[in-house]
Amino acid sequence: MMSSAGPRRVLVVAAYPALRAGLRTLLSDDPSLDAVAVDQPDIATEAFEIPTAIVADFSAGEPDELAVLAEAFPATPLVLVGADPSDEGPGLAGVPVAYVASDVDGPALAAAVRAVAAGLIVLDPTITGSTGVHVHTRVSPEGEPLTSREREVLELVAAGLPNKAIARELGISEHTAKFHVGSLLGKLAAGSRTEAVTIATRRGILPI
Repeated sequence: MMSSAGPRRVLVVAAYPALRAGLRTLLSDDPSLDAVAVDQPDIATEAFEIPTAIVADFSAGEPDELAVLAEAFPATPLVLVGADPSDEGPGLAGVPVAYVASDVDGPALAAAVRAVAAGLIVLDPTITGSTGVHVHTRVSPEGEPLTSREREVLELVAAGLPNKAIARELGISEHTAKFHVGSLLGKLAAGSRTEAVTIATRRGILPI
């Protein structure tokens, strides 16, 4: 049922218009959710109210809009469709997150949105089975989980590369690189890039 305040706003991002339309269609049968497509990387985020969740389709790669929205709404839960939790997205730390299969149906997608809105982590069994992800194996010695992508970014940060160069090296947008660097600093509880490298080296995350 819809709350008295009306349906909950969900921002939808994907690499292509057809994928965004598909996600909106999947969510359209749930009257408690209001799915809004975001289709430009440099969107003026102040035009949006704080959303209940951000749903992103990874089947054609990480959408550039995701980094922009995640930076603008850092406490907003994420629902990632077709993403690999070991390589993509924030992993299993930070904000509530759902990793669902690329063939997710409407009811399951809406259920994932409601679950992360309630503060839960959702992992589709087909994803954990195909990727071999286990929550307890993805934690660094000090307890801060780092995704494979974040480790790649960390190595480039340690090499002294700025965000623009990191983006070029990894074939991602500068917004996405900035998002990963910020996530990395947060997980390491570091106040700067230099401190992040120091902490990671001390904990054995980076080779000496």
